[in-house]
Amino acid sequence: MNVLYATLGFLGIYAYVSFASLLWGGIDRKLVARMQRRMGPPLFQPFYDFLKLVSKESIIPRDANRFFELAPVLALATSITLLAYTPLGFEPLFGTKGDVILFIYLLTLIGFLRVLGAVSSGSPYAQIGAQREMIILVSREGPMMLALFTILWRLSDLGVTKPFSMGTFYEHNVWELGTPLSLIGTLILLFVFMTWLASEIEVGYFDIPEAETELAEGTMAEYSGRHLALFELANAIKAFVSASLVVAIFFPWGISSYLGLSGATAVVVDLLFHTLKVFAVLFVSMSVFRAVTGRLRINQAVGLFWTRMLPAAIVGALLLAIDTLGVIA
Repeated sequence: MNVLYATLGFLGIYAYVSFASLLWGGIDRKLVARMQRRMGPPLFQPFYDFLKLVSKESIIPRDANRFFELAPVLALATSITLLAYTPLGFEPLFGTKGDVILFIYLLTLIGFLRVLGAVSSGSPYAQIGAQREMIILVSREGPMMLALFTILWRLSDLGVTKPFSMGTFYEHNVWELGTPLSLIGTLILLFVFMTWLASEIEVGYFDIPEAETELAEGTMAEYSGRHLALFELANAIKAFVSASLVVAIFFPWGISSYLGLSGATAVVVDLLFHTLKVFAVLFVSMSVFRAVTGRLRINQAVGLFWTRMLPAAIVGALLLAIDTLGVIA
């Protein structure tokens, strides 16, 4: 019976996150349009686009191989699986010790499947986009993983029951450390995560693999119809999940306890409150960032991660490590 409830809950989360992700796409486009003094598309335009794509036939390039069709299916399946280990205002449904490693693996796998799909299309534009995608993917994951594991290592000293798991952030949060060094280090790591998030959803500086005006859609150049719809939904869920990670680490507080709620009502309220926080984080790292920044060249973006973000992550990690030594002393 517990397995049945967990499965039904998982399906409910998938339906909710899919709706919220597409809704945010409409909100983002409307907000950016307003910031640029335009009207923008209707709020529900992403839903119209998705339904229109689903109803259309997919055109398969002549030189494409079988994986061209499998890649979007696997990408969506991976994003759905990722929801089982995503903190959404409460501990993940299938969370366990060390699930943070699986979370990072699945999140990275979505981008890797985009690369394989682009390479399998036979299009030179898609293959250039795939090369850029891989370079950016390798560059951005290092600073993020260093920051993430540093925070988890620091929180493990507070006596959590599931070390190095996504549920750790709901047992203790990094702001509880309370020392000046930990505060400065945490703020630096927050900046690293916000930059990583902008790169993960490929906006502003990091709109390099797609580069519509340069590569004619880049990795998605040859996708259309149902296959493109699957990729678009997978990318929308990925953006929501990536922002959920930032929220869980730095803004994990719920609201149900303050309202005296419990049971299913508390879960629903915390999920809605978590969604609001996700939208706020995406507004900063996606909408504002996209509206005020242009696209970097690939070498500039790579240099930003290796010469700016990685040193920043190292400094933040060192500050938290030094803070730990001070506490021990």
